[in-house]
Amino acid sequence: MKASGIVDMASDVVKSAVSRQDEITVVEAGKMWNKLLARYDSIENILVLMNYVKDEDLRKETQIVLKKIRQQSEQLAKLMAEYSVSTIPRPASEIKISVGEPSFTDRYIFARIFQNIKWLLPVHIVSFVQSTSPKVRKMFKGFLLEEMDMYDRLRDFGLKKNWLQSYPEYEGGENKSQEKPSIMEVAQMWSKLAARYKTMEFTNHMVNLARDPDLTAAIVMGQDTLKEQITELEKMLQKYVSPLPARPPEAEKATRPVDAIPDRYIFRQIFRGIQSFLPLHMVAYQESNTPAVRKEFKKLLVEEINIYDKFVSYGLLKGWVFKPPSFKG
Repeated sequence: MKASGIVDMASDVVKSAVSRQDEITVVEAGKMWNKLLARYDSIENILVLMNYVKDEDLRKETQIVLKKIRQQSEQLAKLMAEYSVSTIPRPASEIKISVGEPSFTDRYIFARIFQNIKWLLPVHIVSFVQSTSPKVRKMFKGFLLEEMDMYDRLRDFGLKKNWLQSYPEYEGGENKSQEKPSIMEVAQMWSKLAARYKTMEFTNHMVNLARDPDLTAAIVMGQDTLKEQITELEKMLQKYVSPLPARPPEAEKATRPVDAIPDRYIFRQIFRGIQSFLPLHMVAYQESNTPAVRKEFKKLLVEEINIYDKFVSYGLLKGWVFKPPSFKG
């Protein structure tokens, strides 16, 4: 076969892969990339630690785990290639540490520290959400905010040193900015806006059913914050990508039935909604590399933390927040 024919065939394969990108969502592309990165990181970690394993049974079990992770990595990389999703450099097939050589590289040490901070953030979120004692909750909130600052500092440092992998850039839509967001950032922006539309529609119904003036005021406060966040997210998406999710219908003033839903139930539904949003905000923040986007995601997360803090205090006063048994039983 002539060289020109081989080039044409290769070009057709690439075009075919690119044309199939419509078959998957930006969320799925980002998730595949994220999963491949996590598996490559695990492979490298296991290969380094294998140098220090003495127990043969542990070595066999570790090799079984390593084999499975490698198989999953190959499966992911193959599927990503089918859709022309950019992949990540593979880790070494073997890492041997000789006597007298440094055991760990600076990149490896950084990665372990960075991952530890990253893994702790969701733990801090859960601790904060599950705490009802003002003093303890204040401390957990402080830990969470401090850890987020540390995470920001480490991520910027890792990107500067080229020790962190950047997500593939989003190529779709009409980017009106020189700064290109990643596929994960666009996916998070879109899903966050869609979720806020849904939440706004729900709270618009609930505010009509609330009897308690304080609860009504709290819901209205939440609506105001939601409107601000929706405006900010719409601007972000319009800057980088279009179209936007479908907007919810405008709020309507409904007549409250005689046997309306109890205020406690309304509070609990909104309260649980905020609780469930916090981990999602954390994921969006952690998966963002673009400084402007990460700053906005962090702002949204901190706002949600503060709103939750106020709702807990209000719910405790009303007796609508479930408190676990005291330490003394």
